[in-house]
Amino acid sequence: MKGINLNGGDMDIRNLKAFIVLAETLNYHKASQILHISQPALTKRINALEEEFGALLFSRGPGGTRLTDFGQKTFENAQKLLGHFEQFQTQVNHDLQDDAPHYLYVSSCFSIYNSGKMKEQFFLGKQEKVVLVLMTGLTFEQQMSLLKSGLLHIAIVPLPFTSSLIPKKIFTEKLVYLFKKDSNWQHNSAELNTEMASLYQLISTDERDIPIDFTGGINIFSIYDNSNMNLILKTNDIMVMTELIIKHNGFSLIPQKVIRSIPSQYLNLLEVLETDMEIDFGILCSPVIDSGLINETELFSLLIDNI
Repeated sequence: MKGINLNGGDMDIRNLKAFIVLAETLNYHKASQILHISQPALTKRINALEEEFGALLFSRGPGGTRLTDFGQKTFENAQKLLGHFEQFQTQVNHDLQDDAPHYLYVSSCFSIYNSGKMKEQFFLGKQEKVVLVLMTGLTFEQQMSLLKSGLLHIAIVPLPFTSSLIPKKIFTEKLVYLFKKDSNWQHNSAELNTEMASLYQLISTDERDIPIDFTGGINIFSIYDNSNMNLILKTNDIMVMTELIIKHNGFSLIPQKVIRSIPSQYLNLLEVLETDMEIDFGILCSPVIDSGLINETELFSLLIDNI
């Protein structure tokens, strides 16, 4: 028997698996079926091992296939070696999954937050393997559907809403009027607030929390004509809203933080009028979030107050 070169050898692990299966069954037909290869292919793999070892692993005769003494010892060692190899494979696959980036999909009915600032704060939490993907423009119904399917992980939506999902966190935003600078704004605040409450189907403007009906609530930007209060357009695009206000003397009632997402060159052409009205937002989480993203979901919820 010749010595085995452990440093320079190139033993095929598939040959070792073939040897173990044949040693367990002692039947070429059964072993080839288990391995999903032909009997000639199985014979070729066993021969390759025997050639590498320089010794016979099996004896073949009228009584069938039997392990040789060397084959029996090799069988026991091969089982241990294959067990270590499979453990190694499992660990490698686990490590590869850990190193692969996870994507956390977050959506809002519209741009409440500065996405760059949000990502900056998120990565300060040392979540190097998590990529934060921020989406805007989805309707409430679309967000609910994606949340329930697990294609969306977090949604920021106005309250109240009709859904089986319970908000993980609730935060309040002030509402402000946004209109063109030097546009001869002459609306009486109290009267306008009452009229807007009616337009937006707000139940009360006197309570701190303003219930909103989603059929006409503040889940998209509604732009009104400054002169006659007629609705110009509803959109979820912040730039469309901004241009309509500037070019068509419009105005809109929006959450205050939306202003941070308007480019400075446009913001210089706009006026902001604060109101006593507020709106509650809820953070909803998907019921089927992958375990690897649970901590990141918690971190994102904590960041909301700081952005």
